[in-house]
Amino acid sequence: MRRISIRNPLGVSAALWLLAAAAVVPLLATPAAGQELSQKVDGIVAIVGDTAILQSELQELVFRLQAQGVQIPQEPDQFDEFLRETLESKINQVLLVLHAEREGITITEAEINEIVDDQIARVQRNFQSMIEYEQALASEGITSAEFRIRLTEQARGELIAQRYLQMKMGTLQPVPVSEAEIRDLYEIQKASLGPKPASVTLKQVVIASKPSEAALQLAQEQADQALERARTGGDFALLAAEYSDDPGSKDNGGQLGWVRQADVVPAFGDALFSMQVGDISDIVETSFGFHIIKLDRVRGDERSARHILVSPEVTPEDTVRYHQLAEDVAVALKAGADVDSLIRVHGDPSERASLTEFPRDRLPEGYNAALAGASAGDIVGPVTMQMPGATGDKWIVAEIIQISAGGEWTFDDVRESLRQQILQEKMINKVVEELREKTYIEVRFEGAPITR
Repeated sequence: MRRISIRNPLGVSAALWLLAAAAVVPLLATPAAGQELSQKVDGIVAIVGDTAILQSELQELVFRLQAQGVQIPQEPDQFDEFLRETLESKINQVLLVLHAEREGITITEAEINEIVDDQIARVQRNFQSMIEYEQALASEGITSAEFRIRLTEQARGELIAQRYLQMKMGTLQPVPVSEAEIRDLYEIQKASLGPKPASVTLKQVVIASKPSEAALQLAQEQADQALERARTGGDFALLAAEYSDDPGSKDNGGQLGWVRQADVVPAFGDALFSMQVGDISDIVETSFGFHIIKLDRVRGDERSARHILVSPEVTPEDTVRYHQLAEDVAVALKAGADVDSLIRVHGDPSERASLTEFPRDRLPEGYNAALAGASAGDIVGPVTMQMPGATGDKWIVAEIIQISAGGEWTFDDVRESLRQQILQEKMINKVVEELREKTYIEVRFEGAPITR
């Protein structure tokens, strides 16, 4: 069998055929490259084991690459090479699926549906309405049901191939990666790395003003009461208007709209994304207070939910007390106290205790202002961090470890990530090459069968 360089053994990722704009990529239209493709291949373009790869599948893969912004070569020789590489990617995916099925690897319908729901949801967000979405599909000659079937077939193949690769790679010994290989990849990729943002590395004590025990108990009792009424048939929207302290949703029936898990605080997200449609959660405690959540709808990786938030009152006296604690922490740090010890004793566990090469432009505005002129070793703060809807303010006291002005990415900056990239590619190649050695593969291209 002839060996080839496998730069992308799985082909493209599970991508949609629509651009990130309110228009459908003309998949079924025939661009210049597509016209040439239909002239160059016909019928079966490859056989892997007992599976045939059809011309239409190769053509579809080319159009999917176009939809992702890949430039299709127009020069005949370059286009031929592009087709060969694309076909090899498809062969490798079929190869992995074939052996995965032989070894009994399966993918549940729930896993596939979650992926497909997410893909469809992302496509639909590019349109103003469902009618516009349906019209766009119809203009390409497919229905929404056919679109879902195609995405499902695509997701199933790619997911089972990935699962098989993960299993096999877990049994392999790491392969060596030379410094020269890392340098070569750096030279190839450095032009596309973009500018390195200004960043900061620090450890921080985040101190939250907290309500008194009496205020917490009162809020807990109110939340318990609201939960009991919700679970015994009470109208959730009316209960939100009566009990909720969330100004953004209480007058809208507690409606939060569509959210992803990363959009909400961890405890809230863990509860919401473990629920079934129609469920009402137990009481969920976060830094905002006590939540009762009702899940209305599911759409891919998004959830449409309502909630009731009961926030314990933080009095002005509470705020003064914790602000003074933040001042005391800053004094202790400047006197040489161990920051990790202060984090353990006083830090808010819901907040990150350290930031490593964190982009400056993603920091809160007040935080950036406090860092102006700071150097490694400085103590910054207390900086007030106001969180709309939270029970009271928070203060940050930080020990600066490193500040980077940004600029170009150096080899040392990206060396380890490039090494991991090469290592993973080599291990994937090893798995795929071993499968190719023991599997019948016939490639039919330009009318001349190539067997290896």
